Amino acid sequence: MDKSRFTELQAKLDIYKSTLTEIYDRYDQKLEELSLVRRVGDALRTTQTVESLAQALMAVVAHEVEVDRLSLLLRDPGGEELFLRAAYFSDREEFVFFPENGQSWSEKALSASLEKAALKNGALLEGALEHALEGASTDAQVDDLVDDVFEGGKIRGLAPVLAQFDPLGASSEAPRALALVPLATRSRPLGLLILSRPAGQAFIPENGRMLSIMADQASAALSNVLLFDDLTRVNQKIVASEKRARETSDYLERLLETANDAILILDERGRIAYANRKAGQWGYDREELVGREFRLLLDAAPELADWEPGQPPPVDRTLEARLLNAQGERRALLISTSQAAGSPVAAPSPDSSSFMLMVSDLTERRQLERQLLHSEKLASVGLLAAGVAHEIGNPLSAISGYAQILADGADEERREYLAAILDQTTRIQKILRELLDYSRPAQGLSETLSLPERLPRILGMLGSQRGLAKLKIQYDFDPQGQYMVTMDRDHLTQVVIIIAMNAAQAMDGQVEPPPTLWVGLAREGAEVILRLSDNGPGMTELVRRRAFDPFFTTKSPGQGTGLGLAICLRIVDSYHGRLELTSAPGQGAAFTIYLPAAQS
Repeated sequence: MDKSRFTELQAKLDIYKSTLTEIYDRYDQKLEELSLVRRVGDALRTTQTVESLAQALMAVVAHEVEVDRLSLLLRDPGGEELFLRAAYFSDREEFVFFPENGQSWSEKALSASLEKAALKNGALLEGALEHALEGASTDAQVDDLVDDVFEGGKIRGLAPVLAQFDPLGASSEAPRALALVPLATRSRPLGLLILSRPAGQAFIPENGRMLSIMADQASAALSNVLLFDDLTRVNQKIVASEKRARETSDYLERLLETANDAILILDERGRIAYANRKAGQWGYDREELVGREFRLLLDAAPELADWEPGQPPPVDRTLEARLLNAQGERRALLISTSQAAGSPVAAPSPDSSSFMLMVSDLTERRQLERQLLHSEKLASVGLLAAGVAHEIGNPLSAISGYAQILADGADEERREYLAAILDQTTRIQKILRELLDYSRPAQGLSETLSLPERLPRILGMLGSQRGLAKLKIQYDFDPQGQYMVTMDRDHLTQVVIIIAMNAAQAMDGQVEPPPTLWVGLAREGAEVILRLSDNGPGMTELVRRRAFDPFFTTKSPGQGTGLGLAICLRIVDSYHGRLELTSAPGQGAAFTIYLPAAQS
Protein backbone atom coordinates (compact mmCIF):
# COMPACT_ATOMS: atom_id res chain seq x y z
CA MET A 1 0.00 0.00 0.00
CA ASP A 2 1.50 3.27 -0.97
CA LYS A 3 1.98 5.95 1.59
CA SER A 4 -0.66 8.32 0.24
CA ARG A 5 -3.27 5.60 0.37
CA PHE A 6 -2.32 4.81 3.96
CA THR A 7 -2.50 8.44 4.95
CA GLU A 8 -5.96 8.69 3.45
CA LEU A 9 -7.19 5.65 5.29
CA GLN A 10 -5.66 6.87 8.54
CA ALA A 11 -7.46 10.18 8.17
CA LYS A 12 -10.77 8.41 7.58
CA LEU A 13 -10.13 6.21 10.61
CA ASP A 14 -9.44 9.27 12.77
CA ILE A 15 -12.65 10.86 11.53
CA TYR A 16 -14.55 7.66 12.29
CA LYS A 17 -13.06 7.44 15.74
CA SER A 18 -13.81 11.10 16.39
CA THR A 19 -17.37 10.71 15.16
CA LEU A 20 -17.84 7.56 17.17
CA THR A 21 -16.46 9.27 20.30
CA GLU A 22 -18.79 12.21 19.74
CA ILE A 23 -21.70 9.83 19.31
CA TYR A 24 -20.81 8.01 22.52
CA ASP A 25 -20.38 11.31 24.33
CA ARG A 26 -23.77 12.50 23.13
CA TYR A 27 -25.24 9.14 24.07
CA ASP A 28 -23.76 9.38 27.53
CA GLN A 29 -25.04 12.96 27.81
CA LYS A 30 -28.53 11.90 26.80
CA LEU A 31 -28.43 9.02 29.24
CA GLU A 32 -27.30 11.39 31.93
CA GLU A 33 -30.05 13.83 31.00
CA LEU A 34 -32.64 11.04 30.98
CA SER A 35 -31.37 9.90 34.35
CA LEU A 36 -31.62 13.46 35.63
CA VAL A 37 -35.14 13.75 34.25
CA ARG A 38 -36.07 10.52 36.00
CA ARG A 39 -34.53 11.63 39.29
CA VAL A 40 -36.23 15.03 39.16
CA GLY A 41 -39.53 13.49 38.07
CA ASP A 42 -39.39 10.92 40.87
CA ALA A 43 -38.66 13.67 43.41
CA LEU A 44 -41.49 15.95 42.24
CA ARG A 45 -44.11 13.39 41.28
CA THR A 46 -45.76 13.06 44.71
CA THR A 47 -45.68 16.72 45.68
CA GLN A 48 -49.14 18.23 46.27
CA THR A 49 -48.35 21.58 47.87
CA VAL A 50 -46.04 24.46 47.08
CA GLU A 51 -44.09 23.78 50.26
CA SER A 52 -43.49 20.09 49.52
CA LEU A 53 -42.60 20.85 45.89
CA ALA A 54 -40.16 23.59 46.91
CA GLN A 55 -38.46 21.29 49.41
CA ALA A 56 -38.12 18.44 46.92
CA LEU A 57 -36.90 20.73 44.12
CA MET A 58 -34.27 22.39 46.27
CA ALA A 59 -33.00 19.02 47.51
CA VAL A 60 -32.53 17.80 43.91
CA VAL A 61 -30.86 21.04 42.75
CA ALA A 62 -28.47 21.11 45.73
CA HIS A 63 -27.56 17.49 45.02
CA GLU A 64 -26.87 18.08 41.31
CA VAL A 65 -25.28 21.57 41.44
CA GLU A 66 -22.88 22.83 44.10
CA VAL A 67 -24.46 25.86 45.81
CA ASP A 68 -24.34 27.63 49.16
CA ARG A 69 -28.01 28.51 49.22
CA LEU A 70 -31.13 28.40 47.10
CA SER A 71 -34.11 30.78 46.86
CA LEU A 72 -37.50 30.10 45.31
CA LEU A 73 -39.51 33.20 44.32
CA LEU A 74 -43.06 32.93 43.02
CA ARG A 75 -45.13 35.47 41.16
CA ASP A 76 -48.13 37.08 42.82
CA PRO A 77 -51.19 35.56 41.06
CA GLY A 78 -52.80 38.97 40.85
CA GLY A 79 -49.74 41.04 39.92
CA GLU A 80 -46.21 41.06 38.56
CA GLU A 81 -44.15 41.00 41.77
CA LEU A 82 -41.86 38.15 42.85
CA PHE A 83 -42.06 37.09 46.48
CA LEU A 84 -39.64 34.88 48.40
CA ARG A 85 -41.45 31.64 49.31
CA ALA A 86 -38.71 29.13 50.16
CA ALA A 87 -34.98 28.99 50.99
CA TYR A 88 -32.40 26.22 51.37
CA PHE A 89 -29.01 26.50 53.13
CA SER A 90 -26.66 23.72 51.97
CA ASP A 91 -24.09 24.09 54.75
CA ARG A 92 -26.65 23.15 57.42
CA GLU A 93 -29.18 21.40 55.15
CA GLU A 94 -31.97 23.67 56.40
CA PHE A 95 -35.17 24.32 54.48
CA VAL A 96 -37.34 27.40 55.27
CA PHE A 97 -40.80 28.14 53.88
CA PHE A 98 -42.18 31.71 53.94
CA PRO A 99 -45.81 32.97 53.93
CA GLU A 100 -47.33 34.62 50.88
CA ASN A 101 -47.01 38.30 49.97
CA GLY A 102 -43.95 39.31 51.95
CA GLN A 103 -41.47 41.87 50.59
CA SER A 104 -40.89 41.51 46.85
CA TRP A 105 -37.39 40.62 45.67
CA SER A 106 -37.13 43.58 43.25
CA GLU A 107 -38.08 46.00 46.05
CA LYS A 108 -35.46 44.48 48.35
CA ALA A 109 -32.77 44.45 45.67
CA LEU A 110 -33.36 48.01 44.46
CA SER A 111 -33.64 49.45 47.97
CA ALA A 112 -30.39 47.71 48.91
CA SER A 113 -28.68 49.10 45.80
CA LEU A 114 -29.93 52.64 46.40
CA GLU A 115 -28.93 52.47 50.06
CA LYS A 116 -25.46 51.17 49.12
CA ALA A 117 -24.70 53.71 46.40
CA ALA A 118 -26.87 56.60 47.70
CA LEU A 119 -28.37 56.88 44.23
CA LYS A 120 -31.79 58.29 43.23
CA ASN A 121 -34.68 56.56 41.56
CA GLY A 122 -33.80 55.07 38.21
CA ALA A 123 -30.18 54.49 39.20
CA LEU A 124 -28.31 51.65 37.52
CA LEU A 125 -27.13 48.58 39.32
CA GLU A 126 -23.77 49.28 40.86
CA GLY A 127 -20.91 47.27 39.44
CA ALA A 128 -20.64 45.20 36.31
CA LEU A 129 -22.96 42.24 35.84
CA GLU A 130 -20.63 39.82 34.15
CA HIS A 131 -21.93 36.95 32.04
CA ALA A 132 -21.07 33.35 32.63
CA LEU A 133 -23.81 31.74 30.54
CA GLU A 134 -25.82 34.03 28.28
CA GLY A 135 -24.70 37.45 29.39
CA ALA A 136 -26.76 40.44 30.43
CA SER A 137 -26.63 44.19 30.01
CA THR A 138 -24.41 45.85 32.57
CA ASP A 139 -26.97 48.62 33.08
CA ALA A 140 -29.98 46.36 33.60
CA GLN A 141 -32.17 47.07 36.57
CA VAL A 142 -33.68 44.23 38.55
CA ASP A 143 -37.17 44.47 37.01
CA ASP A 144 -35.73 44.68 33.49
CA LEU A 145 -33.43 41.78 34.23
CA VAL A 146 -36.27 39.57 35.45
CA ASP A 147 -38.41 40.45 32.43
CA ASP A 148 -35.45 39.60 30.18
CA VAL A 149 -35.01 36.27 31.92
CA PHE A 150 -38.66 35.30 31.47
CA GLU A 151 -38.95 36.58 27.90
CA GLY A 152 -35.83 34.72 26.83
CA GLY A 153 -36.71 31.67 28.86
CA LYS A 154 -33.02 31.04 29.48
CA ILE A 155 -30.91 30.81 32.58
CA ARG A 156 -28.85 33.89 33.44
CA GLY A 157 -25.60 33.79 35.36
CA LEU A 158 -24.35 36.88 37.20
CA ALA A 159 -20.87 37.14 38.75
CA PRO A 160 -19.86 39.12 40.67
CA VAL A 161 -22.94 40.97 41.92
CA LEU A 162 -23.85 42.75 45.14
CA ALA A 163 -24.85 40.25 47.82
CA GLN A 164 -28.10 42.18 48.37
CA PHE A 165 -29.35 40.95 45.01
CA ASP A 166 -29.40 37.47 46.50
CA PRO A 167 -32.81 37.24 48.28
CA LEU A 168 -30.93 35.70 51.21
CA GLY A 169 -27.92 38.04 51.04
CA ALA A 170 -26.78 40.77 53.41
CA SER A 171 -24.94 44.06 52.84
CA SER A 172 -21.98 42.84 54.88
CA GLU A 173 -21.26 39.94 52.51
CA ALA A 174 -18.75 39.84 49.67
CA PRO A 175 -20.03 39.81 46.05
CA ARG A 176 -21.76 36.64 44.94
CA ALA A 177 -22.23 34.56 41.82
CA LEU A 178 -25.90 34.06 41.02
CA ALA A 179 -27.80 31.83 38.60
CA LEU A 180 -31.34 32.94 37.75
CA VAL A 181 -33.45 29.96 36.64
CA PRO A 182 -36.87 30.94 35.20
CA LEU A 183 -39.83 28.67 36.03
CA ALA A 184 -42.52 29.19 33.43
CA THR A 185 -45.03 27.53 31.17
CA ARG A 186 -46.07 28.63 27.73
CA SER A 187 -49.01 30.54 29.20
CA ARG A 188 -47.37 32.43 32.06
CA PRO A 189 -44.24 32.99 34.17
CA LEU A 190 -44.47 31.14 37.50
CA GLY A 191 -41.40 32.08 39.46
CA LEU A 192 -37.63 32.22 39.74
CA LEU A 193 -35.11 29.82 41.27
CA ILE A 194 -31.95 31.66 42.37
CA LEU A 195 -28.72 29.74 43.09
CA SER A 196 -26.02 31.55 45.05
CA ARG A 197 -22.35 30.82 45.76
CA PRO A 198 -19.12 32.86 46.17
CA ALA A 199 -18.18 35.14 43.25
CA GLY A 200 -15.07 33.09 42.44
CA GLN A 201 -17.22 30.06 41.64
CA ALA A 202 -19.10 31.38 38.65
CA PHE A 203 -21.66 29.09 37.07
CA ILE A 204 -20.63 27.31 33.86
CA PRO A 205 -22.65 26.23 30.80
CA GLU A 206 -22.74 22.64 32.08
CA ASN A 207 -24.60 23.90 35.13
CA GLY A 208 -26.99 25.71 32.86
CA ARG A 209 -27.80 22.54 30.88
CA MET A 210 -28.66 20.60 34.02
CA LEU A 211 -30.63 23.50 35.47
CA SER A 212 -32.63 23.82 32.26
CA ILE A 213 -33.69 20.16 32.50
CA MET A 214 -34.65 20.53 36.13
CA ALA A 215 -36.45 23.83 35.41
CA ASP A 216 -38.62 22.18 32.76
CA GLN A 217 -39.63 19.40 35.14
CA ALA A 218 -40.15 21.81 38.05
CA SER A 219 -42.22 24.23 35.95
CA ALA A 220 -44.66 21.51 34.93
CA ALA A 221 -45.03 20.27 38.50
CA LEU A 222 -45.27 23.80 39.89
CA SER A 223 -47.93 24.72 37.32
CA ASN A 224 -50.05 21.76 38.44
CA VAL A 225 -49.60 22.60 42.13
CA LEU A 226 -50.41 26.29 41.57
CA LEU A 227 -53.43 25.34 39.49
CA PHE A 228 -54.61 23.10 42.32
CA ASP A 229 -53.99 25.94 44.78
CA ASP A 230 -55.92 28.33 42.56
CA LEU A 231 -58.80 25.90 42.35
CA THR A 232 -58.68 25.37 46.12
CA ARG A 233 -58.62 29.14 46.70
CA VAL A 234 -61.52 29.67 44.31
CA ASN A 235 -63.44 26.84 45.94
CA GLN A 236 -62.79 28.34 49.39
CA LYS A 237 -64.05 31.69 48.13
CA ILE A 238 -67.12 30.01 46.68
CA VAL A 239 -67.75 28.14 49.94
CA ALA A 240 -67.23 31.34 51.95
CA SER A 241 -69.48 33.24 49.56
CA GLU A 242 -72.17 30.55 49.84
CA LYS A 243 -71.86 30.65 53.62
CA ARG A 244 -72.24 34.44 53.64
CA ALA A 245 -75.18 34.13 51.26
CA ARG A 246 -76.83 31.55 53.53
CA GLU A 247 -76.18 33.68 56.61
CA THR A 248 -77.56 36.75 54.84
CA SER A 249 -80.57 34.77 53.63
CA ASP A 250 -81.18 33.40 57.14
CA TYR A 251 -80.85 36.88 58.62
CA LEU A 252 -83.25 38.40 56.11
CA GLU A 253 -85.68 35.53 56.65
CA ARG A 254 -85.55 36.16 60.41
CA LEU A 255 -86.21 39.83 59.77
CA LEU A 256 -89.22 38.95 57.63
CA GLU A 257 -90.53 36.41 60.13
CA THR A 258 -90.14 38.72 63.16
CA ALA A 259 -91.52 41.85 61.47
CA ASN A 260 -94.39 43.57 63.27
CA ASP A 261 -96.33 43.90 60.02
CA ALA A 262 -97.56 41.22 57.67
CA ILE A 263 -95.34 40.95 54.58
CA LEU A 264 -96.72 39.38 51.43
CA ILE A 265 -95.14 38.67 48.04
CA LEU A 266 -97.61 38.56 45.13
CA ASP A 267 -97.04 37.26 41.62
CA GLU A 268 -98.11 38.96 38.40
CA ARG A 269 -101.72 37.80 38.88
CA GLY A 270 -101.94 39.07 42.45
CA ARG A 271 -101.68 35.62 44.04
CA ILE A 272 -99.84 35.21 47.32
CA ALA A 273 -96.47 33.51 46.84
CA TYR A 274 -95.07 34.20 50.31
CA ALA A 275 -96.55 35.25 53.64
CA ASN A 276 -94.56 35.84 56.84
CA ARG A 277 -95.53 34.72 60.33
CA LYS A 278 -97.46 37.91 61.10
CA ALA A 279 -99.93 37.10 58.32
CA GLY A 280 -101.23 34.33 60.56
CA GLN A 281 -102.93 36.97 62.74
CA TRP A 282 -105.91 36.80 60.38
CA GLY A 283 -106.60 33.18 61.31
CA TYR A 284 -105.34 31.64 58.06
CA ASP A 285 -102.49 29.13 57.88
CA ARG A 286 -99.66 30.43 55.76
CA GLU A 287 -99.92 27.36 53.54
CA GLU A 288 -103.60 28.20 53.11
CA LEU A 289 -102.79 31.76 52.03
CA VAL A 290 -100.17 30.78 49.44
CA GLY A 291 -101.81 30.58 46.03
CA ARG A 292 -104.87 32.64 47.02
CA GLU A 293 -105.60 35.94 45.31
CA PHE A 294 -105.12 38.59 47.97
CA ARG A 295 -107.46 41.10 46.32
CA LEU A 296 -110.39 38.70 46.82
CA LEU A 297 -109.83 38.79 50.59
CA LEU A 298 -110.48 42.54 50.63
CA ASP A 299 -113.80 44.38 50.68
CA ALA A 300 -114.56 46.72 47.82
CA ALA A 301 -113.39 50.27 48.57
CA PRO A 302 -112.87 53.45 46.51
CA GLU A 303 -109.10 53.24 47.01
CA LEU A 304 -109.09 49.78 45.43
CA ALA A 305 -110.97 50.85 42.30
CA ASP A 306 -107.86 50.50 40.09
CA TRP A 307 -106.94 47.10 41.52
CA GLU A 308 -108.99 44.62 39.56
CA PRO A 309 -109.21 40.93 40.56
CA GLY A 310 -106.63 38.82 38.75
CA GLN A 311 -104.31 41.83 38.36
CA PRO A 312 -101.22 42.92 40.31
CA PRO A 313 -101.62 45.72 42.87
CA PRO A 314 -100.88 49.35 41.96
CA VAL A 315 -97.21 50.06 42.69
CA ASP A 316 -95.84 52.55 45.22
CA ARG A 317 -99.21 53.24 46.78
CA THR A 318 -100.57 53.30 50.31
CA LEU A 319 -104.08 51.88 50.49
CA GLU A 320 -106.64 51.49 53.25
CA ALA A 321 -108.85 48.43 53.03
CA ARG A 322 -110.84 45.95 55.07
CA LEU A 323 -110.06 42.25 55.14
CA LEU A 324 -112.40 39.46 56.16
CA ASN A 325 -110.42 37.16 58.46
CA ALA A 326 -110.96 33.43 58.95
CA GLN A 327 -113.42 34.11 61.80
CA GLY A 328 -115.58 36.35 59.61
CA GLU A 329 -114.44 39.58 61.31
CA ARG A 330 -113.48 42.61 59.29
CA ARG A 331 -110.03 44.00 59.97
CA ALA A 332 -108.86 47.50 59.05
CA LEU A 333 -105.62 47.34 57.04
CA LEU A 334 -103.04 49.83 55.78
CA ILE A 335 -101.29 48.39 52.71
CA SER A 336 -98.04 49.72 51.23
CA THR A 337 -97.16 48.32 47.80
CA SER A 338 -93.87 48.15 45.92
CA GLN A 339 -92.42 46.16 43.05
CA ALA A 340 -89.87 43.40 43.73
CA ALA A 341 -88.67 42.33 40.28
CA GLY A 342 -87.18 38.87 39.98
CA SER A 343 -88.21 37.62 43.41
CA PRO A 344 -87.22 33.93 43.55
CA VAL A 345 -90.37 33.06 45.52
CA ALA A 346 -92.86 34.62 43.11
CA ALA A 347 -91.30 35.20 39.71
CA PRO A 348 -90.94 32.23 37.35
CA SER A 349 -88.01 33.98 35.62
CA PRO A 350 -85.67 36.91 36.39
CA ASP A 351 -87.61 39.02 33.90
CA SER A 352 -90.96 38.44 35.63
CA SER A 353 -92.42 40.93 38.08
CA SER A 354 -93.44 40.35 41.66
CA PHE A 355 -94.87 42.70 44.24
CA MET A 356 -94.27 43.18 47.95
CA LEU A 357 -97.03 44.28 50.31
CA MET A 358 -96.39 45.64 53.80
CA VAL A 359 -99.71 45.20 55.61
CA SER A 360 -100.38 46.86 58.97
CA ASP A 361 -103.45 45.76 60.91
CA LEU A 362 -105.02 48.97 62.25
CA THR A 363 -108.03 47.37 63.94
CA GLU A 364 -106.76 47.54 67.51
CA ARG A 365 -105.20 50.94 66.91
CA ARG A 366 -108.50 52.32 65.64
CA GLN A 367 -110.29 50.83 68.63
CA LEU A 368 -107.77 52.48 70.97
CA GLU A 369 -108.21 55.78 69.13
CA ARG A 370 -111.98 55.51 69.51
CA GLN A 371 -111.60 54.67 73.19
CA LEU A 372 -109.26 57.60 73.68
CA LEU A 373 -111.63 59.91 71.85
CA HIS A 374 -114.51 58.56 73.91
CA SER A 375 -112.54 59.05 77.14
CA GLU A 376 -111.73 62.62 76.19
CA LYS A 377 -115.38 63.18 75.32
CA LEU A 378 -116.46 61.74 78.65
CA ALA A 379 -113.99 63.88 80.53
CA SER A 380 -115.12 67.07 78.81
CA VAL A 381 -118.81 66.23 79.28
CA GLY A 382 -118.12 65.37 82.91
CA LEU A 383 -116.63 68.80 83.52
CA LEU A 384 -119.57 70.39 81.72
CA ALA A 385 -122.06 68.30 83.69
CA ALA A 386 -120.56 69.28 87.02
CA GLY A 387 -120.65 72.94 86.07
CA VAL A 388 -124.21 72.75 84.79
CA ALA A 389 -125.41 70.92 87.88
CA HIS A 390 -123.84 73.56 90.12
CA GLU A 391 -125.10 76.56 88.16
CA ILE A 392 -128.64 75.24 87.69
CA GLY A 393 -129.05 73.48 91.03
CA ASN A 394 -129.08 76.59 93.21
CA PRO A 395 -131.71 78.63 91.30
CA LEU A 396 -133.73 75.46 90.78
CA SER A 397 -133.87 74.90 94.54
CA ALA A 398 -135.08 78.47 94.97
CA ILE A 399 -137.81 77.98 92.33
CA SER A 400 -138.94 74.79 94.04
CA GLY A 401 -139.05 76.50 97.44
CA TYR A 402 -141.00 79.50 96.17
CA ALA A 403 -143.47 77.18 94.43
CA GLN A 404 -144.09 75.29 97.63
CA ILE A 405 -144.64 78.53 99.55
CA LEU A 406 -147.05 79.87 96.95
CA ALA A 407 -148.98 76.58 96.97
CA ASP A 408 -150.02 77.17 100.58
CA GLY A 409 -153.26 79.18 100.56
CA ALA A 410 -153.57 79.24 96.78
CA ASP A 411 -156.82 78.43 95.05
CA GLU A 412 -157.38 75.18 93.17
CA GLU A 413 -156.36 76.46 89.76
CA ARG A 414 -153.14 78.02 91.01
CA ARG A 415 -152.24 74.94 93.05
CA GLU A 416 -152.56 72.90 89.83
CA TYR A 417 -150.08 75.17 88.04
CA LEU A 418 -147.73 75.21 91.02
CA ALA A 419 -147.86 71.39 91.22
CA ALA A 420 -146.84 71.26 87.55
CA ILE A 421 -143.91 73.59 88.32
CA LEU A 422 -142.84 71.34 91.19
CA ASP A 423 -143.07 68.24 88.95
CA GLN A 424 -140.84 69.84 86.34
CA THR A 425 -138.32 71.06 88.91
CA THR A 426 -138.21 67.55 90.37
CA ARG A 427 -137.54 66.16 86.88
CA ILE A 428 -134.78 68.68 86.32
CA GLN A 429 -133.24 67.82 89.69
CA LYS A 430 -133.26 64.14 88.72
CA ILE A 431 -131.42 64.96 85.50
CA LEU A 432 -128.89 66.99 87.51
CA ARG A 433 -128.31 64.07 89.86
CA GLU A 434 -127.70 61.81 86.85
CA LEU A 435 -125.29 64.40 85.48
CA LEU A 436 -123.40 64.46 88.77
CA ASP A 437 -123.38 60.67 88.94
CA TYR A 438 -122.02 60.61 85.40
CA SER A 439 -119.35 63.26 85.98
CA ARG A 440 -117.95 61.63 89.11
CA PRO A 441 -119.13 58.05 89.68
CA ALA A 442 -117.29 57.91 92.98
CA GLN A 443 -116.35 54.62 94.58
CA GLY A 444 -118.90 53.96 97.25
CA LEU A 445 -118.59 51.52 100.08
CA SER A 446 -117.11 48.52 98.28
CA GLU A 447 -117.79 45.05 99.56
CA THR A 448 -117.49 41.49 98.30
CA LEU A 449 -120.71 40.62 96.49
CA SER A 450 -121.99 37.28 95.27
CA LEU A 451 -123.54 37.92 91.86
CA PRO A 452 -125.74 34.75 91.90
CA GLU A 453 -127.24 36.08 95.13
CA ARG A 454 -127.54 39.78 94.22
CA LEU A 455 -128.81 39.60 90.64
CA PRO A 456 -132.25 38.00 91.38
CA ARG A 457 -132.85 40.62 94.10
CA ILE A 458 -131.94 43.50 91.80
CA LEU A 459 -133.98 42.29 88.83
CA GLY A 460 -136.93 41.43 91.10
CA MET A 461 -137.54 45.17 91.48
CA LEU A 462 -138.47 45.44 87.77
CA GLY A 463 -141.80 43.67 88.38
CA SER A 464 -143.12 46.68 90.26
CA GLN A 465 -142.29 49.06 87.40
CA ARG A 466 -145.18 50.02 85.16
CA GLY A 467 -144.92 48.42 81.75
CA LEU A 468 -142.10 46.06 82.78
CA ALA A 469 -144.15 43.29 84.35
CA LYS A 470 -144.33 41.44 80.99
CA LEU A 471 -140.51 41.14 80.74
CA LYS A 472 -139.47 37.54 81.26
CA ILE A 473 -136.12 37.03 82.97
CA GLN A 474 -134.18 33.78 82.59
CA TYR A 475 -131.04 33.01 84.61
CA ASP A 476 -128.28 30.99 83.00
CA PHE A 477 -125.87 30.26 85.83
CA ASP A 478 -125.40 28.02 88.84
CA PRO A 479 -127.00 29.69 91.89
CA GLN A 480 -124.27 28.12 94.03
CA GLY A 481 -121.47 29.31 91.73
CA GLN A 482 -118.60 31.33 93.16
CA TYR A 483 -118.94 34.49 91.07
CA MET A 484 -117.64 37.07 93.54
CA VAL A 485 -116.78 40.73 92.80
CA THR A 486 -115.73 43.67 94.96
CA MET A 487 -117.80 46.82 94.37
CA ASP A 488 -120.47 49.07 95.82
CA ARG A 489 -123.87 47.31 95.81
CA ASP A 490 -125.67 50.49 94.72
CA HIS A 491 -123.36 50.79 91.70
CA LEU A 492 -124.03 47.18 90.76
CA THR A 493 -127.77 47.78 91.12
CA GLN A 494 -127.58 50.95 89.02
CA VAL A 495 -125.75 49.24 86.14
CA VAL A 496 -128.02 46.17 86.04
CA ILE A 497 -131.27 48.18 86.35
CA ILE A 498 -130.29 50.67 83.61
CA ILE A 499 -129.43 47.90 81.14
CA ALA A 500 -132.55 45.88 82.03
CA MET A 501 -134.85 48.88 81.74
CA ASN A 502 -133.36 49.83 78.37
CA ALA A 503 -133.99 46.27 77.18
CA ALA A 504 -137.57 46.33 78.47
CA GLN A 505 -138.29 49.71 76.88
CA ALA A 506 -136.81 48.53 73.56
CA MET A 507 -139.21 45.55 73.61
CA ASP A 508 -142.25 47.58 74.74
CA GLY A 509 -145.27 46.28 72.81
CA GLN A 510 -143.43 43.21 71.51
CA VAL A 511 -145.59 40.08 71.52
CA GLU A 512 -143.66 37.52 69.48
CA PRO A 513 -141.27 36.36 70.54
CA PRO A 514 -142.12 37.07 74.18
CA PRO A 515 -139.79 39.79 75.51
CA THR A 516 -137.03 37.98 77.39
CA LEU A 517 -133.86 39.01 79.20
CA TRP A 518 -131.19 36.34 79.67
CA VAL A 519 -128.75 36.75 82.55
CA GLY A 520 -125.56 34.66 82.42
CA LEU A 521 -122.39 34.39 84.50
CA ALA A 522 -118.99 32.92 83.62
CA ARG A 523 -115.45 32.94 84.94
CA GLU A 524 -112.36 33.42 82.74
CA GLY A 525 -109.06 33.67 84.54
CA ALA A 526 -109.12 36.60 86.95
CA GLU A 527 -112.40 38.00 85.57
CA VAL A 528 -116.08 37.42 86.27
CA ILE A 529 -118.25 37.91 83.18
CA LEU A 530 -121.85 39.13 83.50
CA ARG A 531 -123.87 38.93 80.28
CA LEU A 532 -127.31 40.58 79.83
CA SER A 533 -128.93 39.81 76.47
CA ASP A 534 -132.41 40.29 75.06
CA ASN A 535 -134.43 39.20 72.03
CA GLY A 536 -135.56 42.68 71.09
CA PRO A 537 -135.33 44.52 67.76
CA GLY A 538 -131.58 45.08 68.06
CA MET A 539 -129.58 48.09 66.88
CA THR A 540 -128.11 49.34 63.66
CA GLU A 541 -124.33 49.64 63.45
CA LEU A 542 -124.54 53.43 63.78
CA VAL A 543 -126.69 53.22 66.93
CA ARG A 544 -124.46 50.53 68.43
CA ARG A 545 -121.33 52.63 67.95
CA ARG A 546 -122.93 55.67 69.61
CA ALA A 547 -124.84 53.86 72.38
CA PHE A 548 -122.40 54.93 75.12
CA ASP A 549 -122.13 58.56 73.98
CA PRO A 550 -123.51 60.99 76.57
CA PHE A 551 -126.91 62.49 75.66
CA PHE A 552 -127.37 60.11 72.72
CA THR A 553 -130.79 58.43 72.80
CA THR A 554 -133.26 56.90 70.36
CA LYS A 555 -136.22 57.53 72.70
CA SER A 556 -138.87 60.15 72.09
CA PRO A 557 -138.23 63.64 73.49
CA GLY A 558 -138.87 63.72 77.21
CA GLN A 559 -138.54 59.91 77.52
CA GLY A 560 -134.79 59.74 78.21
CA THR A 561 -131.68 61.81 78.86
CA GLY A 562 -129.16 59.63 76.95
CA LEU A 563 -127.00 59.32 80.07
CA GLY A 564 -127.95 55.83 81.32
CA LEU A 565 -125.45 53.73 79.37
CA ALA A 566 -122.77 56.43 79.66
CA ILE A 567 -123.14 56.22 83.46
CA CYS A 568 -122.92 52.42 83.32
CA LEU A 569 -119.70 52.66 81.31
CA ARG A 570 -118.16 55.11 83.79
CA ILE A 571 -119.10 52.91 86.74
CA VAL A 572 -117.65 49.76 85.18
CA ASP A 573 -114.47 51.64 84.18
CA SER A 574 -114.07 52.90 87.75
CA TYR A 575 -113.76 49.28 88.91
CA HIS A 576 -111.16 48.51 86.20
CA GLY A 577 -113.69 46.49 84.22
CA ARG A 578 -114.97 46.53 80.64
CA LEU A 579 -118.42 46.96 79.17
CA GLU A 580 -119.02 45.71 75.63
CA LEU A 581 -122.11 45.77 73.41
CA THR A 582 -122.94 43.50 70.49
CA SER A 583 -126.11 43.96 68.47
CA ALA A 584 -127.55 43.78 65.00
CA PRO A 585 -131.00 44.58 63.58
CA GLY A 586 -133.45 41.80 64.39
CA GLN A 587 -130.92 39.95 66.61
CA GLY A 588 -131.42 41.67 69.95
CA ALA A 589 -128.69 43.26 72.04
CA ALA A 590 -126.14 41.76 74.43
CA PHE A 591 -124.22 43.69 77.10
CA THR A 592 -121.12 41.90 78.43
CA ILE A 593 -119.59 43.21 81.66
CA TYR A 594 -116.07 42.08 82.65
CA LEU A 595 -115.24 42.70 86.32
CA PRO A 596 -112.15 41.70 88.33
CA ALA A 597 -112.89 38.67 90.46
CA ALA A 598 -112.78 39.24 94.22
CA GLN A 599 -109.60 38.06 95.93
CA SER A 600 -110.36 34.91 97.88
